[in-house]
Order: sequence, then C-alpha cells, then structure tokens
Amino acid sequence: MHKHIKLTTCILALIITIGVTGCSCSKTTVIDAEGNSPSGDYNVLIPETPGTVVYSGDGVTIDASNVNDGYVAVKCEGKSNKIKAQVMLGDHSYNYDLASDGVYDIYPLQMGNGTYKVRVLENAGGTSYTPLYQAEFDVNMSDTNRVFVYPSQYVWYTNDTAAVQKSQELCANLSSDRAKVDAIYDWVVDNMTYDKELAAKVESGYIPDLEEVMKSKKGICFDYCALFSAMLRAQGIPTKLVIGKVQPENITHSWSQVYVDGKWEWMDTTMDGKGHKESDYTMEKEY
Repeated sequence: MHKHIKLTTCILALIITIGVTGCSCSKTTVIDAEGNSPSGDYNVLIPETPGTVVYSGDGVTIDASNVNDGYVAVKCEGKSNKIKAQVMLGDHSYNYDLASDGVYDIYPLQMGNGTYKVRVLENAGGTSYTPLYQAEFDVNMSDTNRVFVYPSQYVWYTNDTAAVQKSQELCANLSSDRAKVDAIYDWVVDNMTYDKELAAKVESGYIPDLEEVMKSKKGICFDYCALFSAMLRAQGIPTKLVIGKVQPENITHSWSQVYVDGKWEWMDTTMDGKGHKESDYTMEKEY
C-alpha cells in the first residue's frame, strides 16, 4: 500500500530565506580534492576536480574543468565567518552555503548554456555578505540534461552509497528507463515514511543525508526527492529535485521531474500523485 501524506504536513521551511537572494543549504559534500573516484561496485557518474581550469584567490578555489558536464566545484579555506557561494547566469542565481574547510562542494549549472559567474561571499554581520572572489566562464553543454545525472550538494551520493546499491539491486534485470523509473518510484513510495517530527522542527539550511534516510526509511519531502533523484541518476536517468509552491494551499514543497521516454514527467513520491495535479505545482528552483 502506497503511503499518502497530506500536503499540509509537507512543509519545506528549510530553504527559502537567506541574506542574499536565492536558496541556501549547509553541507559540505565529500569529494577527493584530486578528483579520484571513490571505490565501489557500481560505475555511477561522480564529479571530478582535475584542476585543468582553475580560478583562485583569497582562500577560494573554483575548479571549472568540467563545466560542460554541468557542474562546477568550489572550495574555501582559512575563513572564520560564514561563507556563501553564488552561481549566476544573467539575472538568475542560486546561493549555497560553503564550508571553509578546503574541501570541494559541487554545484550544478542547471540554468543552461551561457557565461556563468561564480561568486564566493563572506558574512559581514547579520544578513550582510561581502564578495571574496569571483570568476566567469563559458558553459557549452552538448546536452543540458546531463546536469541532472551527476550528484551535487543537494543530491549527494557515491558508488558506495546505500541508495545507489539499492538502485542497482532494483534495476538489475530491467532494460528500459521506464521500467527502472517505475521500480524505483514504487520502492521509495512503499518503503519511506513521512517524518512529521522532523517536519515540525526542521531549520533553514537542512540538507538530506541519504545514508541516514536509507537507514531510517523516514524523511520530509526534501528527503524523498533527494533519495528518488539519487537512485535514478545512478541509472543514468536525468532527474530534477524541484522546490516550489503547491496550490491551493500555497505551501512550499519538493517534488521531482524525471526525463523518460523523451520528455520530462512530473512525479511526487511524497504525495504519491494523490490529491493534486501537475498544474497545481509551480517551480521556483530546480537542482
């Protein structure tokens, strides 16, 4: 029996407001600074930082070596104040938390092709931030859907992640993307339980920990979507984690867009497609 969660309980109060416009998150992804892929039984796409195109200054390093695969790596060190990374294309921007620990975080270039600007900012008190360093680079992806088959800060996994192993188990004997999507969707819906306690206390900056989600089989809508995305991306199926509003309640929620059979399809593992239709959903950010 699929678990149906009332939409009014699925409030994603974690991401909407920060001192600079955009979305905020706070978790450093773990990736080898030299770009070495982690060990594991499965060959999922993992971001690399080979250092062939690097911009650096004032404790900030931006590795733009693989921007045509749809991601950029950013790290900072030696700062005691809170740090933000801002990824911009034209008038659009996405903002992220960045730990000052000298470890790369991976950010998607989900706004399409063009000349991107990446800024790193340091907290100057309250909600004010001052620029530390910035770089501009051209992005020319031959397939802009490729952004959504790599892990990034919101959807982080490696070959060894339990979600990847479960994905491989579920899809071992399946040949079509449609069959894989259906198998993974059903597993997430049937095995995950909505965490009302977490929903009541979640704070801004919350990021899904997929190892913990797989262990507890509980989470809020953000966790459902991050898990679903990781499991599908491990199969090479482009999957967007979407954040926006759902009507008529006008609440913040997270759902998925999956590229299957040549088109993007709306899917909501938290709600299991009950009670609302696709036109009720308005996207604000996608990852």
